[in-house]
Amino acid sequence: MKLLVFAIIALGLPALELAGIYQIWQIIGAWTLAWLALAILAGLVVLRIERAELLPRLMYSAFEGRTPLAVLWESGRRILAGVLLIVPGAISDVVALVLLIWPSPPRPRGPRAANDDFIEGEFRRED
Repeated sequence: MKLLVFAIIALGLPALELAGIYQIWQIIGAWTLAWLALAILAGLVVLRIERAELLPRLMYSAFEGRTPLAVLWESGRRILAGVLLIVPGAISDVVALVLLIWPSPPRPRGPRAANDDFIEGEFRRED
């Protein structure tokens, strides 16, 4: 049963993408080729930028003492969006744009203590 569902999705999505491209071709004509080429170029740019920024962002989050999972989640979302932009079709492009404009959780600003368990101060013993 799972194999049948996977087969339907694996064959149905490309068929939907081709039908979408055909419908768009009927509306805007040869500009469809320009749209597909620009989408592929945008996907390559997204992947190149993400490849260059992933390691510095991971190091910065470790330096701040935060968990790198949020950085990995955002990076994975952008990588998936880049791959979906490379795949030709309107459905994959819309999903990629949603992944790219999805808001990221706000990051805390300002300096943070290295360890919040300690309070700095002076100690003096009085007998």
